[in-house]
Order: sequence, then structure tokens, then C-alpha cells
Amino acid sequence: MNIKTFRADSLQDGLRQIHEEFGENARIMHAREVEISRLFGLRRQRFFEITAAENKDDPTPQKTEPSAEQPLQTNLYDFPYDLTSTPPVPQYFRSEIGSLNTLNADIQKTSWQPVPLGVWRQLTPEELNPTILQRSLMALFSDSVRFGGPIDLLDGKRKIIAFLGLTGVGKTATIAKIAAHYRLKEFKRVGLVTIDTFRVAATEQLGKYAEMLGLPMETVSEPFRMKTALARLETCDLILLDTPGTNPKNTMKLQMLGAMLDAAKVDEVHLLCSATTHAAALSETFHRFQPLAPTDLTFTKLDEAIGITDLYQFLKTNILPLRFFSLGQNVSEDIEVAGPARLASLAY
Repeated sequence: MNIKTFRADSLQDGLRQIHEEFGENARIMHAREVEISRLFGLRRQRFFEITAAENKDDPTPQKTEPSAEQPLQTNLYDFPYDLTSTPPVPQYFRSEIGSLNTLNADIQKTSWQPVPLGVWRQLTPEELNPTILQRSLMALFSDSVRFGGPIDLLDGKRKIIAFLGLTGVGKTATIAKIAAHYRLKEFKRVGLVTIDTFRVAATEQLGKYAEMLGLPMETVSEPFRMKTALARLETCDLILLDTPGTNPKNTMKLQMLGAMLDAAKVDEVHLLCSATTHAAALSETFHRFQPLAPTDLTFTKLDEAIGITDLYQFLKTNILPLRFFSLGQNVSEDIEVAGPARLASLAY
């Protein structure tokens, strides 16, 4: 048996390399995601390391039933199947799937079948296959949640984005992460503006991030000063506007914040919510911030979230596009464009 370890920037790339070298007889033995820190943590390189084997003696190995001694697999990248086959669908699902009205027709035509959300908790260890669950949940979220994609920047056109949210939701840290990404990886000219002059040390916090990333920053305390501040950032491709943590029940404070956003003539208004919040509280927050006309959603603290139920209950009825997920404390890495794969990973 010929065994070899492959490295690639993405899982799909690695699987392609394996298929090119071993062909149809390839068998995935193990896979993992590796992260290497560079430049004191400001930059990190991630790649996939996949170990595969070519079984020349037995090109069509027989699949065996899992034994009681086999441990339950929970790593999404451990594939106990040959490279060209799809995971078997447990018999339990075959009778369940036909009655689902929420599954779209294209999904039902594929060679695998989605697992109903919530049913997976009732599965036996033999049925609880992570590949089936991952694909099923991704299909469900792709069909029912609106994803907005990354920030679209056009050459020669500056974009101004404001970030709103409750106190403590992580606006300043999220802004720093987005700024780091577009400065260090997209090589865009990014500027920062803070109007959070109420919270102690708020300006200093954003200022430290600006200094670390080498970004210009402006502090604005009154709407009439906004135009002058933005003029000093006229060469920037992207301006990120930090706002004070706001109690949306405080009508006067919302009006003051609205005046600032009007003066900045913002292109997008991202409402930040914590992924640890209950569905009812998320809906209430969303409703209260409506006077400021948010255009997009970003969720923070995904690394602290337990389960998917509350988040999904809110997202499936939400009309705004979901743009970013913020997770962890690493400013240069712990931000990602929202997508169904990350949501699916929260479910188990």
C-alpha cells in the first residue's frame, strides 16, 4: 500500500492532488487543518494536511460495518470513504426526508439526502456521520439564510461602513479585524473613524489598533465635524466607523447616532449581534435598531456560541444579508465572511 501526505491551501485542492496521483483507488486515511503563526501573530498561514493511500492490491475494498469498539468520529475532515463515493445514507433518514417541505428540489436530486435539522440529536453512533451532517446542514442554511458576501470595493470609489450594536457586543474588536484583513490581505487603504466619545478609553482602544496596523484614524464628537474628518481620509478605499454601545430603548441616543450616520453619508450600516444571544432577544434588538436603517448583519462571539437553535431561528426570518462572523481574539485572523459551513459547524 502506497501512503503519502499531501499539503494544500484548501481541502478541495488537496483532494484534487490525491485524485491526480492515486486516481480512483485513493483512500483518505486522515486530514487536518494546520495553522502557522508569522510576524508575531499578525499573519497566519493555514493549510490542509491530508494523508492518503493507494491500495493497488485491492482497488475496490469492501466497506465494513462499524464495530462497537470504534470511536465516534467528530472531526469534519476524517473521511472513512473512498475518494469518489458519497457517504451512505442511514435507513433512518430515508423515511424522514420525503415529508420535508423546506428542502429545495435541486438538493433532493443529488446523490445524498439532507438530514432534517434537529433529527441528528436522535441518531445512533453508527448513523451520526459528520460528513452527512455537515452536508445536510449546509444545504439547509444555504436555502434558508441570506448571505451577503465580502465587502465589495470598487476602484476609485470610497466606501464608508458604520457598525452598530449593544454595549459589549465587540464592535471595536470586529472593526479592527476587518481593517486588518483589508489592509494586510487585500492591500486596501483603510481609515478608521470613532464617534464613541462616551465610553472610557474607547478612543484609545481603537487608536492602538490603528497604530498597530498603520492606519489613519479620526475622532468625531459632533455631526458638523464629520465632513472635515472624512476629507482627511479622502484617499482611503474603505472607512470603518465605530459607534458607542447603544441601548436601543434610549430614543434620544438613537437620534444622536442617526445624525452622525447622516453626516457621514454611510454606504452600509452593519448591526452587530452576539451569537450567544437568545432568539427572542435577537429579534428585539433588531426591531429596536430599525430607526437607524441597518443594511447588514454581523455576528460576534461565535467561538462562545453553544448550539445553533437560537441563531437559526432568528436568521431564517431575517431579511438582511449576513456578512461576517467574528470569533476569537486574534485581530489579524478571527474574522470571516459568513457562510453555511461555519453555521453548520456550530450544530455539533
